[in-house]
Amino acid sequence: MTHDELVKALIELDEKETAGKQWFLENGYYFNYSQIVPDSDLYKKEVIEDSDIFDRDQSVVIEKVLRFVDVPQHRNEFAEFAYVVEGFCSHRVDGNVYEHSAGDFIVIPPGSSNALSVPENSLCMTLKVRRETFVSLRIPNMALFVIPMVFPCKKDPFILHTVLTLYEQQKTRMEYWGEITNRLFSALIPYLIQNYYNDIRPLNGSSITDFKTVLMLNYIFENYRDVTLRKLAEVFHYNESYLSSLFRKGTGKTFSEGLRDYRLLRAEEILSTNPKAKLSTVCEAIGYHDTVQFIRDFKARYGTTPARYKREKAQKNSSE
Repeated sequence: MTHDELVKALIELDEKETAGKQWFLENGYYFNYSQIVPDSDLYKKEVIEDSDIFDRDQSVVIEKVLRFVDVPQHRNEFAEFAYVVEGFCSHRVDGNVYEHSAGDFIVIPPGSSNALSVPENSLCMTLKVRRETFVSLRIPNMALFVIPMVFPCKKDPFILHTVLTLYEQQKTRMEYWGEITNRLFSALIPYLIQNYYNDIRPLNGSSITDFKTVLMLNYIFENYRDVTLRKLAEVFHYNESYLSSLFRKGTGKTFSEGLRDYRLLRAEEILSTNPKAKLSTVCEAIGYHDTVQFIRDFKARYGTTPARYKREKAQKNSSE
């Protein structure tokens, strides 16, 4: 099957979408995901975990966004990317609504509250990537990917065919499909940065267009344990007030908010890989001096306490 034929096949309504369309015509609104999969608690959870999405031999999952189906806003433990192949999609991110068109490649970092909605004659694919797999890629400007954003790629043929090839590899599962999938994805992200860095549109009302802003983000990403606003100002030769304003303009966040997000991402990574880690050890590793504040911030971002997160990870690891 050629890629043109694959797109044509994917854009046709499947069985679930056809049922959703009939429901919509009869009732005037979309039915809920739980009506399609009655036994699924997927979107009832505060945070969707790796184990809810990935098979044990998978690091990347690619799917078509269902049309005529209401998928509620949700948070993921993993990284997620969306690519609009044809038409349009509407995207709710942390309470704001954005419209994307064909060629847009959307980055949804772990912990961001989001939901995609796609009209009938459009096609949008999502790529879900285990967080540890994504972090292990050591991508240049990795700090960018803690912010929801979109790369406007204008139906770049490399991106289009890479996404479709990823889908084909997952569907056919021929020999070496896992290795091919991981390597294609690891090439896709640097390609986006190489070719569309200057066109990035953050999905938080701000605009990361100043290269120094990106350099600051990367400096914080690499020195999150002990970096301070004063230290950052010294390194980049700004006064603290101006740098604080520049950071907020460039990222949509205060310096404290950005630093907190980096630290919590690192904490989640530590707890995922070492559920036996003591909270005091985790706090020390990420630069938190107040355990109570760490627990409060972690719960606000991930919907659960660090202790509960550790227990669930330990139980899952023991069952595997």
